[in-house]
Amino acid sequence: MIRLFLLCLAISIFGLWLTLFLGFPGDPGYILVAFGSYTFETSLFALLISSVLIYLVFRMLKLIVGWLDLPRLKLLRAKELYEKNREYKAHNATTEAYIQLFLGNWAACYKSLAKGLATETSVVSYLAASYAAFKGAASEKWSRHLDDAEKKFPAQKPTIELMRAQFLFETGQFNEAKAILDTLDKKSPHDSRLMILLKHYHLKTKEWSALEILLPRLEKNNLIDQKELEDLHVRCLTEKIVELSDEILSGDDWISKKALLSLWKKAPKRLTKNEELVRFYVNALIKAGDSSEALKVMEQLISEEWSDQLVLFYGEQDFGKNSHQLVTAEKWLKIKADSSILFLTLARISLRNELTEKAMKYYESSIASSPSAEAYLELSMLLGRVGDEDASFLNLKHYYKFIAADTMNLPLVS
Repeated sequence: MIRLFLLCLAISIFGLWLTLFLGFPGDPGYILVAFGSYTFETSLFALLISSVLIYLVFRMLKLIVGWLDLPRLKLLRAKELYEKNREYKAHNATTEAYIQLFLGNWAACYKSLAKGLATETSVVSYLAASYAAFKGAASEKWSRHLDDAEKKFPAQKPTIELMRAQFLFETGQFNEAKAILDTLDKKSPHDSRLMILLKHYHLKTKEWSALEILLPRLEKNNLIDQKELEDLHVRCLTEKIVELSDEILSGDDWISKKALLSLWKKAPKRLTKNEELVRFYVNALIKAGDSSEALKVMEQLISEEWSDQLVLFYGEQDFGKNSHQLVTAEKWLKIKADSSILFLTLARISLRNELTEKAMKYYESSIASSPSAEAYLELSMLLGRVGDEDASFLNLKHYYKFIAADTMNLPLVS
């Protein structure tokens, strides 16, 4: 009120000064406004004073209306404070819920989140509530919260559906999960979390061809380390070999055998040099009745890149061509002249060729190069077979000392 009085006083003083300065008492001025048959005329001084009075009346009316509306303003203020207090409590409850979520207290987390979902404006809270309900084994609740989140936040549908697919997958509802994953993969093929979930899905459901197609995408997006990538490539190829081997054994020989050979030829070079995979493939060929191809694969790999493990495997397997194997393995002595592994392999192949003396010689050469439990035991058995009991017992004694030292880390006793 005081401010209004001071404002009116200032305007009056200004108007008085302006009147005297412009000489309104001597010449008040004249204004004529004509519009059609209507005219309006007044002095400039009167117009100025009227404008000031109108302004003052308007200010007074506004102030009076403000006084009359004060109770409503207080009510609005009280409602605003109530809403703020409610939001504050909801915020505190949400914060506490996230803490409980981190701690793994699913029931406490869900209870705190459920209080604020009615006024919640964040999709994160709906997802957190669904996650807590899922972990608490409340399937009807987690599904309902995801439905509500999808209705309230349609822009976040891909994220919501991805969580739904994960929950369905973890509860064994693979068909439902797959339908969602396929839809998401078409719309968001570069989604990292989606690709990881697809990897788990293909592994669980043993969809090896689909997993093999997915692996380059995982590698390109740096979502898999090289060790796991290599292991999964080996796994995919192994499972395909198993599938074709089963078909061969079930009677579809020619077509499946041709497919098996084609599969190996088309496989990446790094995989066809994987020792574990090579042994698996060779065994599959032998079971399929194609020992010749198995022998060819082994000899080609060993000639390209020497491997003690594959050489041992070469000597352990009976490919039905023992004479050929002995000649081939003896040629390798030019490459590995002092290899205990090669000597052991030659001894075993010699035995299959019924060359007892030669086998005995190769066993002794293997032990001389680098003693092994296998060489001691097999030589002992061979000596026992030919009737040399003393030498057989001596090698058996060396065998027991060797395995005792190897398994128990005890010093060898002379």
